[in-house]
Amino acid sequence: MPNAYSNIDIVDLQDKDLVITKVTLEGNIKSLYVCKPREKSNQTCIFCGRGELKVNSYYKRTIKFLDVGIHKSIIIYNQRRYYCECCHKTFNETSSLVDKGSIISNQTKVTLLMKAKQKMSFSDIARDVNVSVTTAISEFISHIADYRSSLTEIVCIDEFKASTIAGKYALIIGDPVKGKILDILPSRKQDYIYYYFQSTSVDERQKVKYIVTDLFESYRTICRNLFWGSKHIADRFHWIRLTTEAFNKTRISIMNSYFSLGKQVFKGAYNKYTKYANVLKKYYKLLLANRYSKESWFFDQKQVASYIQEEMTFQEIIEYCLNFDNDLELAYDYLQELYKIAKLSNYENARENIIEWCQRIESDNRKLPEFKKVALTYRSWIYEICNSFIINQTTNARITNGFIEGKNNFCKVIKRIGFGFKNFDTFRAKVLYANDEDRPYRS
Repeated sequence: MPNAYSNIDIVDLQDKDLVITKVTLEGNIKSLYVCKPREKSNQTCIFCGRGELKVNSYYKRTIKFLDVGIHKSIIIYNQRRYYCECCHKTFNETSSLVDKGSIISNQTKVTLLMKAKQKMSFSDIARDVNVSVTTAISEFISHIADYRSSLTEIVCIDEFKASTIAGKYALIIGDPVKGKILDILPSRKQDYIYYYFQSTSVDERQKVKYIVTDLFESYRTICRNLFWGSKHIADRFHWIRLTTEAFNKTRISIMNSYFSLGKQVFKGAYNKYTKYANVLKKYYKLLLANRYSKESWFFDQKQVASYIQEEMTFQEIIEYCLNFDNDLELAYDYLQELYKIAKLSNYENARENIIEWCQRIESDNRKLPEFKKVALTYRSWIYEICNSFIINQTTNARITNGFIEGKNNFCKVIKRIGFGFKNFDTFRAKVLYANDEDRPYRS
């Protein structure tokens, strides 16, 4: 073949049998003309297996390829079509450069799938591999293996906001041990989730030993009806948050009452009631601090307290807030006592400690309605809450939904980078594929 270029000198073609015969540049498009040298000794008919072949015709195929340097590129493939004199059938010469009927090189498709593992939008991927966005999405969908992962010994379930045809929230199912998303569902509605898990085999469901969720009633119904051999765990963060929210609502109610009192007693003047209310507003995070997780030096830090205009430690600011109002002091005691139970209790004594905490709130005559609601919820979910104190023998730590909360953020990042997804199946496939390094794709 006259004046044939070495394919290594120009670009690393996937099919090493091809040679480049000519290279042209028009505008920003670089065209690589390639063909395959004929080797008569190794050629046989793909239908009858005999070697009596002749070239029936040539036809040029224009194939989209990756950028070469700073230029977009295409390949002009002069492909032979053979004729078998024995069975009288025709067929194309084989090449790993491109699939039959495709105008995109296989190397481009592989690069597209590799980029799809990254946190990139399909628009960016399409631009990098020199195809349209529609083509990038269709090639991605057609090549990834569309299957859900099997349920594991520990399953975490949570929802995240993602408007779909089925509802406002999508459901994410994950394995915290392997750090892997098992599947994403377009709805968290009970009927939908129930049908999804019911479609799995009984043997697969029986492998699940622990299911971690928040305090959503539908999750408890599904666990009781479909996962008989598993323990349902109420995520520690979510049941503690009920108490922190109760304290915060109590603080806001007290704060607003002092704002109102200050305006009624001293109209238009700055006084001790509005000062106290402003301190409650300014240092709400300090009042929510967990004394059983923070080091002692944290509360010994000094600063000039806002509105009080004195140098005080964090501990002195807390005492100033509590000494001013008895209801806030009681609410603070309830909160810190629950922190202590959550931190220091174990599976054997957690039930007794939580029940005693609830009884103390229920027997108190002071009006703290938010805490009384929490006590009722804790009594209703006491079995699931106590299960959150179980130690995972593999990690030697309590089983929580912390992993899945991180994956929720991962899903939101994928959605934000893609500026949203019109098709939920495409979004689901992208998340599952990008999250799982070992997830295969169809060739």
